[in-house]
Amino acid sequence: MVSSSRDSAPPESDKSKSDSRKIAVFEPSQECLDEAVVGRDVSAGLREFLKSLLERKKWVRKINIPSGRDDVAAVLAFTTTLKAKGLEILSELHIYFAGRIMVEKWEVAGEMEKIRSLPKEAFQAIDITRVLVEGSLVTVEFTVPKPGGKSSSYVTAFDFAGEGPEVRTVVHPLFRSAD
Repeated sequence: MVSSSRDSAPPESDKSKSDSRKIAVFEPSQECLDEAVVGRDVSAGLREFLKSLLERKKWVRKINIPSGRDDVAAVLAFTTTLKAKGLEILSELHIYFAGRIMVEKWEVAGEMEKIRSLPKEAFQAIDITRVLVEGSLVTVEFTVPKPGGKSSSYVTAFDFAGEGPEVRTVVHPLFRSAD
């Protein structure tokens, strides 16, 4: 499923219209992604990152490429690892910015946990609502389903200027207390 939106500023030409489109692809395949970026300039590095991620991570849930940028994307994926004591399940937020990649991992179920005891919301897709770039800081806003059909908004930021960790593991947004 693909959705796109255009910035509210009036376009100067048809080319500027296509360049300003936000791209959001749900349950993406390579064909679906190729269709979504038609008429939109994206960097070769971003194309390679997305292609590689779709090949390696079979459970990519959503790809979000913000408007007006050809070198930024936020991607949500589920991953599993069979460990000695059981199956570990993670949600991962992959951020690509100007040739660098950072990943935030959220544990859904540790290898010792009983999957049946987890709230069903842990297996529902988190929705990326906005990706903002200010200098070397990429901020991702997203919603997380909560029990009872409600949702909460969360923000996470990645500073690409520093030498910070490329992969960080944090508490799953579903299990964070609301501020």
